[in-house]
Amino acid sequence: MIKKIIINADDFGLNSSVNKAIVESFGNGLINSTTLMANMPGFDEAVELAYKHNIINKIGIHLTLTEGQPITTNMSKRDLFNDMHNSNIKRYKRNLFFLSKSEKEIIYNEFAAQILKLRNAGIKITHIDTHHHTHEIWTITQLIFSLLGTYKIPSMRILNNLNQSTSYYKGGYRKLINKIIKIKGVNNTDYLGNQLEAIWQLNHDPKFFESKRLEIMVHPDYNQSGIIIDRIKDQEVNFDHTEIFRRLIKLNG
Repeated sequence: MIKKIIINADDFGLNSSVNKAIVESFGNGLINSTTLMANMPGFDEAVELAYKHNIINKIGIHLTLTEGQPITTNMSKRDLFNDMHNSNIKRYKRNLFFLSKSEKEIIYNEFAAQILKLRNAGIKITHIDTHHHTHEIWTITQLIFSLLGTYKIPSMRILNNLNQSTSYYKGGYRKLINKIIKIKGVNNTDYLGNQLEAIWQLNHDPKFFESKRLEIMVHPDYNQSGIIIDRIKDQEVNFDHTEIFRRLIKLNG
């Protein structure tokens, strides 16, 4: 039996379509957690929906450096924010490894402002994760460690450790970062992946997650037929894949 299962919908606040798909996913038992983006156009609507549908205590923060607009002045003035139009996302993330002290401070303050925006909306913040997994960059991971302590947020997302296509060197790097996160005792779960990766693992070893904590990250939205789907990279995956996890959510309370 899985010790704990979290099916977390990323990108709450991205836009109205995603907001409504996430709320409907809660109602249908497809998810039991979400993370909210403070700097996106759908933020106010997401907060309103969270109160209306009584999910206000199931929300973490989706810290963002790679989409939308920064909410701090210093970040706006510096070329530290990638709005998905200025540069290649992979190159941008590589550059984050080499931040100066002042640049780290600017990013820290941007993240802090995003956290405070959620707090000011009455959201306690269950945990931290990041848009486009920017916290897999060690400099950003370190900033998040500090933010966890300063704002008394209990945990953060680990790096994906279920992706079978990850290269040997990248897999080793992720394993090292995850080990540090776990040593600090701030890991939200023991395993993280999307629903296809988790199902693949279960099919190959049904007892793989036994007595472990699992997070499945999903990205709910509506397809052209108005049906809720999970966007996994360039795929539209039907939520029927999560039936086994939906049952486990109920068993885990």
